[in-house]
Amino acid sequence: MIKQLIRYHIKQGIWPLATFFLLAVFSYGFSSFSAIANFETYDREMKVDLIKTVLVSPSFAGFGALLIALFAILMVGQERGSGRSLILHALPFHKKHLFLIKIGIGMAVLIILPLLGFFASWLILHGVGGIDPFAYVTWTGLASDFFKYFLFDMTIFTIFLFAGTIAGDIIGQVLIGTFLLFVNYFTFFAVAAVTTLGFGLQDSYTSSLDFLMTVTTPFPLLFETNDITGAVIYNIALTLILGAISHRLYVRSENERLGRFTVFPKSHPLFIILFTVYTTLLLAAFIGVISSENQILYWVAVLILAWPAFSSYRRMIGWSR
Repeated sequence: MIKQLIRYHIKQGIWPLATFFLLAVFSYGFSSFSAIANFETYDREMKVDLIKTVLVSPSFAGFGALLIALFAILMVGQERGSGRSLILHALPFHKKHLFLIKIGIGMAVLIILPLLGFFASWLILHGVGGIDPFAYVTWTGLASDFFKYFLFDMTIFTIFLFAGTIAGDIIGQVLIGTFLLFVNYFTFFAVAAVTTLGFGLQDSYTSSLDFLMTVTTPFPLLFETNDITGAVIYNIALTLILGAISHRLYVRSENERLGRFTVFPKSHPLFIILFTVYTTLLLAAFIGVISSENQILYWVAVLILAWPAFSSYRRMIGWSR
């Protein structure tokens, strides 16, 4: 039964999985041959960086994040609002085990493919190019890069799985997942807009919110090379917490509510208010910037945009249905 369910979920996400394979071929295979062709033209520092990016590919982690989010959408969101969810939940198999299978497949993809890419790149560098990678890099450095890239992809995967457990269809999962992924940036720019455009305070006022851009987001794991200890701790905690909550919510979701924005209608007012506030403040900020940062025009824009945004989200999500 478990093997059949695993095969079923793999078939659900066959397109992102196939793209994952192609991405691995380009990220590891082609980059290895490219590195060999120009290796002797670089100095030692550049050789170290090149070997690291070949053996533990950041491009695979970056583009893989899009694919693993799509994989989460296909495994959870696609079954929402369709007969597939009812069929799966009617099986003599506990729903919590269904969720564990989904998250287990995602983890396996994010571990196995990079490891295969690592060994393939090592063989190409050593066998074809005559380059000993470990003359330039260490196991510790490679393991550190591998872990932070895995954590980056795993955090995004967990965010979209969490969105899928509370969403009633694919559209809801995409909107909620995207909002949760970028909510720290939305918050930073919304607060910056209110303080600088709305109240005329100095830009230095928002410096206390820099942690929203450097810690409370998975993106420093991919792009930052300095101290990212805070980001690592935060993303580990976020992944574990969202994974545990998703595990419980997936079990408790009601089949008869599938196909709606969420399977928990009591949360609809919260989403409507959140989306309205962020949309209004950010759109008003754009108007404020192009109007030479005029405070009066900024608040007029907020007042004008608030009701249309609220009304649109209320129609799309439904206040309490």
